[in-house]
Amino acid sequence: MRKLITLLVCGAITTQLSAQISITAADMPVAGDTLRYSNVTALGSNINLSNTGANIAWDFSTLVPISQAVDAYKTAMQVNPVYALTISTSAYGYKVADSLPGMGGILPISVKDLYTFFAKKTNPSRFIAEAFGANISGLPTAANYSDPDEWYFFPLQFGNHDSSTFKLSYSLASVGAFSQAGNRVSTVDGWGTIMTPHFTSPVNCIRIRSVINEVDSISFSGTSFGIPRKSVEYKWLLNGEHYPALWVTTTLVGSTETITTVRFRDHYRPALGIADLNRSITMLSVYPNPVLNGKASISIPSAWQDYQIEVFDVKGSLLISQNNNPHISTEQLSSGQYLIRVSSDNGIGFAKFLK
Repeated sequence: MRKLITLLVCGAITTQLSAQISITAADMPVAGDTLRYSNVTALGSNINLSNTGANIAWDFSTLVPISQAVDAYKTAMQVNPVYALTISTSAYGYKVADSLPGMGGILPISVKDLYTFFAKKTNPSRFIAEAFGANISGLPTAANYSDPDEWYFFPLQFGNHDSSTFKLSYSLASVGAFSQAGNRVSTVDGWGTIMTPHFTSPVNCIRIRSVINEVDSISFSGTSFGIPRKSVEYKWLLNGEHYPALWVTTTLVGSTETITTVRFRDHYRPALGIADLNRSITMLSVYPNPVLNGKASISIPSAWQDYQIEVFDVKGSLLISQNNNPHISTEQLSSGQYLIRVSSDNGIGFAKFLK
């Protein structure tokens, strides 16, 4: 009898540890949250994104953190009182980048302290990105999404499937304009338990996979670029944490996904140091410029060991994509103006060149 009771107790514990959970608005960040996470080198993380479904035991305990950062959620009023004139006083958000430099002529202005602001909405219950704020050429500038970006519809449960659109437009200090428009398709495609270097014992979670199709349009000085971007976000969400246990982003080209960032909810690790922002946006140089000999080289920061280079024309068509090689062949390109985007764990860089 004692053995039978022991088996029943063990079975009950196992069932509890692998129970399906439901994520609600109460599990989202709130104003005042300071949520710390650690970054992992994307290349070599060995994360199997296809491993999902019902009652999965995800074990990411061997991930090696290389740096830390903090997302501090502040109200629009706390960030800049001027923002409260445009953005809802109940909206709150975090700094997504410290600065967006002039980038050698790509944007003839300075953009600093970029924030995304969020809100919890009802009917239906959802968590949305609803506004943007930044200092543009020294002027505090805020803009509301004309079509908010719905990150989550609640309750989030295994098997849920949602689709929504979004659009954000704002002027760039009277010299041009910037807009983002696209759609987000999300599926809760897994549930089970997760372990990380922070959660050393299994905790119940669900996994949500979001495919984001986006076009970033930049207009200035009579030139317009429309840059398409397709990415996928994987988030393992827990009850009561306000932040994913693990957050993986990928770029999607055709059916091929390439992991670009890996972060996990974490505690303070003194040896790693702390940053108070996400990936920065950096000015890069191309030489020679104009390109005359069929080959261009990009000045990649020495800290960027793993990176992806993409070359776009003025219509936003992706013409070249390569990894970890700063030298690009331009022989197949016709005469004209081109935009380069470099993506890495450490930051995102842009450059412009003529051929």
